[in-house]
Amino acid sequence: MGARLTGNAKVADAQCLLVAAFEAGGVSDAPSPVARIDTHMSHLFLSGDQVFKLKRAVSLPFADFSTLVQRRAACLSEASVNRAFAPSLYLGARPITYGDNGFEIDGSGAVVDWVVAMRRFDQAQQFDEMARSGRLTRGHAEAAASALARAHFEATPSPDLGRAGDYAQVIATLRRTETHGADQKGVSAGSSLLYERLKQELARVAPRIEARRKAGKVRRGHGDLHLGNICMFDGQAMPFDALEFDERLATTDVLYDLAFLLMDLRRAGLDAQANAAMNRYWDGAGEDEAALDLLAFFMGLRACVRMAVATVSGDSEAAHAYRSLGLHLLRPNAPMLIAIGGLSGAGKSAIAAAIAPELPGSAGARLLRSDVLRKALARIDFDARAPQGAYAPERRAEIYRDLAARAAQAIGAGASVVADATFRVSSTRDAIESAARAEPFLAYWLEAPLAVRLARVAQRKGDASDADVALAAAQTPPHELSPPWCKLDANRAAPVIVDEILGDIAVRNGEGVGRSREAAGEIAAA
Repeated sequence: MGARLTGNAKVADAQCLLVAAFEAGGVSDAPSPVARIDTHMSHLFLSGDQVFKLKRAVSLPFADFSTLVQRRAACLSEASVNRAFAPSLYLGARPITYGDNGFEIDGSGAVVDWVVAMRRFDQAQQFDEMARSGRLTRGHAEAAASALARAHFEATPSPDLGRAGDYAQVIATLRRTETHGADQKGVSAGSSLLYERLKQELARVAPRIEARRKAGKVRRGHGDLHLGNICMFDGQAMPFDALEFDERLATTDVLYDLAFLLMDLRRAGLDAQANAAMNRYWDGAGEDEAALDLLAFFMGLRACVRMAVATVSGDSEAAHAYRSLGLHLLRPNAPMLIAIGGLSGAGKSAIAAAIAPELPGSAGARLLRSDVLRKALARIDFDARAPQGAYAPERRAEIYRDLAARAAQAIGAGASVVADATFRVSSTRDAIESAARAEPFLAYWLEAPLAVRLARVAQRKGDASDADVALAAAQTPPHELSPPWCKLDANRAAPVIVDEILGDIAVRNGEGVGRSREAAGEIAAA
């Protein structure tokens, strides 16, 4: 069963024997063939339908796994924390024993180490791999955001953590980390501008951070939600490998947790997916629109985290790209409000969803859809049918008031908005226009033949809209549409309509449109 341990064996030597035993198929319940993956903190052994994660016996500035007691605690913590995000992936912490039968998992000999046991998944289903191969869709990003919102909802508030000063400490620590990493590699640290901009932005948003902390928005989150730590498993998006070694570091404003995912999607050039994830989280978690004001700081800080990590690992190209992204995210944007109206089946939602990522904002525009707000108000799933009472005249009026109020709040937070509703009644059009305050407001009415609209409605599946063919057939357009509303022929392919709207916005507003395309080029060039 391989080399035997002696009482004088050092921890590192003992782990070397254990690693060799895993690779040789010499650990009971971990059959060959075994594939090994190494990280700076762990060894992962892929065996059969399971994965065994062994903490390296190392002491790092941010984590100490040098003793058996510490590795046991880390394994127990990792298994516990990750069940909140991926309950079907994590099987638990398991002791590795050594006795007459050699190394065993859960054996009867002396415990020599611990592992985290997981179910194995296809690595091609990791979000980073899916992004590289062009397979990561808006639906995948929305599923991940929904999973995160559920985990955050179930977590207990921690009002003693997540203070504005804690983020200031993170900025200072990252600066020291980057400087130390650069010194170790014999290179110069990059520009300090990102740190200065982060400190300036933190000073501006500190009152909101403190208000959210007192309101229970600081919770134990994932802590390390980049694309490499999310996978599709059993048809569900599963965040995994949550940060387990520092409870304080992972207990933050829930939006700082989300910001890692949004930032990494932006870094991958997946602006539409970032926008979809942001909007799904806001809708699913019932977030306050005013909190959109925090995204630039939180996403910029997450970019700074990755920049420092890249510097320490010697990847200067990645460090430069993350620095450029962080500065881009912190650049002020002038928000705008775009309204998309039309009868059921005109294609409003598809057009609105395609326009939202292109507008100014850290993750594009906030997409406010009357059908989604109706489901949220009724406290039902977005794809569940709302009760008939939800469509009573007073309820319709309430939804449109809520839509206008949320749009005004988002605009006040410096976020662009795309409002998606029928807007058949003139009072609803007036209300959404007034929500723009002093910011640019542009509105488009989509027109399509009845037969086209009915065919589109009949084909809907899993959509927030409850409109059926009968309702769509009974709808009538407004008698008159006055400026700023522009009528558009919606009996065309969606990309054609989207390009026409974006071109019109660029002409009428001048700046701020095509943000995601320009940003992608700027970040890639960096």
